[in-house]
Amino acid sequence: MLPRGKVRLFWVLFGCTLVLATLRLLQEPELLKKTLPANAEEMKDNLAFVPFRILFAHGIRVEWIEGKGYFKKARIPRDLPVDVPYAAIVARIRNLGGTLLRAESNPKGDRSIIEVAFNQEPLFHFTLIRDADISRVSGRIAIVIDDFGYKMDSTVREFLSFGQEITVSVLPGLKYSGKIAELANQNGLDVMIHLPMEPQSRKFKPDDFILLTGMEPKEIRNRVRKAIRAVQHAKGMNNHMGSLASTDAAVVAVLMEEVKRAHLFFLDSMTAPNSVAHTLARKKGVPCALNNVFLDSHEETLLIEQQIKELAQMAFKNGFAIGIGHPKKNTLKVLQEQVPLLRNRGFEFVGVSELVN
Repeated sequence: MLPRGKVRLFWVLFGCTLVLATLRLLQEPELLKKTLPANAEEMKDNLAFVPFRILFAHGIRVEWIEGKGYFKKARIPRDLPVDVPYAAIVARIRNLGGTLLRAESNPKGDRSIIEVAFNQEPLFHFTLIRDADISRVSGRIAIVIDDFGYKMDSTVREFLSFGQEITVSVLPGLKYSGKIAELANQNGLDVMIHLPMEPQSRKFKPDDFILLTGMEPKEIRNRVRKAIRAVQHAKGMNNHMGSLASTDAAVVAVLMEEVKRAHLFFLDSMTAPNSVAHTLARKKGVPCALNNVFLDSHEETLLIEQQIKELAQMAFKNGFAIGIGHPKKNTLKVLQEQVPLLRNRGFEFVGVSELVN
């Protein structure tokens, strides 16, 4: 056994070593950082921005967030339960490795508090408070899907069961036109007649419905009436192609008389920038609206997503917007992803009949 004196000396030296090590860490705090992950600062920044990212994703506007520094407060509009962003923030903080110093929601569900730290350093104290005087409605959006009638495949069926966020525009006289119009009506969707009209290219498949420049008024009336009979449950009509015929006042004037006679509205697809359809619709007393954005002129998903975001920006700026797409797989996929996200941000999706005039 070691002499008692040597044992005491060992413990004295050990204690001194601990004291010196502690003093060195206090004098050189950067040594502490070496124990943290290499991306610690990035992690800290990500945690600090979590509440803002989630609140913005749920339609909370910048002006509804108050406070500087550690303590902040967000007013939550009446159409969004406070617990929805609260739960999303808490889950994200945990996922990113933050420390929840406080996470509580009162029984009434009108106030929640989240206090977070990272590596024992306090980051923020966020209070979410319900405000019955504000609402998230950012704008109203109508999405029209054209060219139904050619086929009845899984993509078409998914569009028909998508929900009342879309309007179905059916080409008259095709194999599946009647069945699609019937199913769309049963599912509570707005149904429209997608009326063929002559394009600038003059390349088209002749049928008994297309309106051509130089056509006699009697023939125009016959074709429009036939198209109306062919698509049951239609509330309105929009042009298929028509970059030439929609600029011809003689053709469009007769068309609008028939649209008014059938108590329909007209959506100008705007396939030509100098279309006179919406102008003559108003003159003839026909409820009308304009297409604002073609969603899938290019079929890449990223480009479709960009067009939908542009549509949302227009709706936010003007209060409403109308977009036209087609029954394509990528269009369906992007809509399935983006519509719920936009709804979370406060956008309302409606049938196009609610936005005419």
